[in-house]
Amino acid sequence: MNRALAHLLILPFCFGYSPAMAQSNRFGISRIVPGWTNYSTAFSMTHDGDAAGEFATVGSFYTAPVDARLREFAAIVIWFGRDGTTSDFSKFSFQVMLWSGLGAFIAGPRHGDLATYAFSQPTGGSTAVRDTTTRGGRAAYLLRFMLPTSASITLTQCHTYVIGLSATAASSQAGELFVPTAPFDGDSDVQAGNIVPFGWTYLVNSGGMTIYSGQLSTELNVDPIGETPRLHITRDASEFIVAPLPDAPCYRLEMAETLLPAAWLALTNPLSLAPSNETRFFRLIRESPSRFVR
Repeated sequence: MNRALAHLLILPFCFGYSPAMAQSNRFGISRIVPGWTNYSTAFSMTHDGDAAGEFATVGSFYTAPVDARLREFAAIVIWFGRDGTTSDFSKFSFQVMLWSGLGAFIAGPRHGDLATYAFSQPTGGSTAVRDTTTRGGRAAYLLRFMLPTSASITLTQCHTYVIGLSATAASSQAGELFVPTAPFDGDSDVQAGNIVPFGWTYLVNSGGMTIYSGQLSTELNVDPIGETPRLHITRDASEFIVAPLPDAPCYRLEMAETLLPAAWLALTNPLSLAPSNETRFFRLIRESPSRFVR
């Protein structure tokens, strides 16, 4: 690999993205905008075929809002070649990996501690037809990987996992594959490998202000097998008791007397309410837990 481009690829960019362009994905990750041209920064996901060679793996954080099982993972991939090489995805094999958390990802970025799914080629998208051409003139492809439905792994509600992608080169002349960052706000995704300083990094620490908060252009589809938590309300004699959820730590219970945005207050302890004519509103908010540890 060219160390000057080891883990970071800067691409010309401009602004003009509207959040309305985002796809909805209630239970998974949805950061791919079809035909988006303004990718600004991309991070290597390439492993040398030699086990002792250079490698980099990218990973996205995912906190399951309900118990779920993996169904499909997708990413935008940009090819960057060496002198005299052309894009040829047949020279790569792919791995979709699942880690139990950031610590497991840092400790073993070559293989997921929960699962590693190997693919000789993508199961969807296209390696021949571009999703788009970036403003820098590079070809960007949408690659999809259907995950085994027989897998028994259950993603536990409110647990934060890392799901990532790598491509192993079957030839030293294959060039490198990069996953660009997405035009969305949110906590930064991560990269790890022996080409990354200190072994791993949050993307937001690696590319300045051009990386859209460091989220990768990835998509995760899951099959929910649990239910969204509901308000925990009980009655004790003449009072109603509204309590924070005991088994859903990624949800916050809030109360308000009006529906004005600034009127909501978080409830950290049970609240007892006597019957009255006063109106109270309650809601559950799914939080995005902070993952930054340094």
